[in-house]
Amino acid sequence: MKDKIACFIRTYLFPTETFIYEAIRNIKNFTVVVLACNLINTHLFPYHEIISPPRVSKQLPFFGKLLERIFFARVIKEKSVKLIHAWYGWSGIMILPVCKKLGLPLITSFHGLDVSRLPRHFFYRRKLFSLFKRGDLFLTRSFFMRDEVIRLGCPPEKVLVHYGGIDVSRFKLKEKTRAREIKILMCGRMVEKKGFNYGILAFSRISRKYPRARMIIVGDGKLRQPLEKLVLSFNLQDKVEFSGFLPHHEVEKKMREADIFLAPSVTARNQDKEGIPNVIKEAMACGLPVVSTYHAGIPEIVRDGETGFLVPERDVNLLAERLDYLLSHPEIWTEIGMKARELIWRKFNLFTQTQELEKIYSRFIK
Repeated sequence: MKDKIACFIRTYLFPTETFIYEAIRNIKNFTVVVLACNLINTHLFPYHEIISPPRVSKQLPFFGKLLERIFFARVIKEKSVKLIHAWYGWSGIMILPVCKKLGLPLITSFHGLDVSRLPRHFFYRRKLFSLFKRGDLFLTRSFFMRDEVIRLGCPPEKVLVHYGGIDVSRFKLKEKTRAREIKILMCGRMVEKKGFNYGILAFSRISRKYPRARMIIVGDGKLRQPLEKLVLSFNLQDKVEFSGFLPHHEVEKKMREADIFLAPSVTARNQDKEGIPNVIKEAMACGLPVVSTYHAGIPEIVRDGETGFLVPERDVNLLAERLDYLLSHPEIWTEIGMKARELIWRKFNLFTQTQELEKIYSRFIK
């Protein structure tokens, strides 16, 4: 009989958290039960065993968290769970008392704002310090993030880099055809750290030189209206398409149709940062040359001049120059794209990364 582990997440699952879903459902050597305080989008992310506390616990602001912990402790004992894997720092903080009470090992994965932005708040920082002290292991999405976690006070010997991965077989290489249009794709939530405004500014500088070039922006968010106004201010509405939020299979289709992927990520004013965006992995798996920034863990996947191009954050001139260079040298797209896809196969493959995760679990289960 397989040992049972519990994956704990405060909210299961936001549309952008496909990486969590894929990791959970590809674990083969353990039985996984999902524990979540809140359930959303279960039609997008169906799973055979997701357990959430009754609504009454959510309606009691002062005792809700205590009741949730009592509920999860009972479920964990009934299910004979051997280990808890918390996704995000706040999930680790939430479930830590349960793990300590039951004497179970706790592994916590960090993904971005739980390391970059939230530690600016004193209460979260204090709770994080306790998590570092009492938690068993912490996984980060990049070496850059590992260094940040250590700077926050986590013992270095407790931190491992686990990149996570994508199912590369689902992403087909773009067919090289002489299309009427050249498509530059940006994809993600419309929040400050994605840097979409810098991508639009860079595109505005090269659009006249390349009348066949078009920009497609996939995603939605609070900055959509300002971005649409920015496009109008440069009279680019006929060259820039806002596709809105799309299901994952539609995003894959957009990537197969694109020629260049643009990810101009920046550190937001509130210090929010990326990990390594999954959309970059997916674009590279499709063989797209990527133009991105020296931001967080991105240089660990986009190698400047080899699998794409990198520029400093917010450097619109260099972003435009790299786009200009790619558009004027289409003969290098295939070579860059093949190197990019090979790197994803080798280092960011979902199945290899899941096997590594299972080995990590095995270290803590007696």
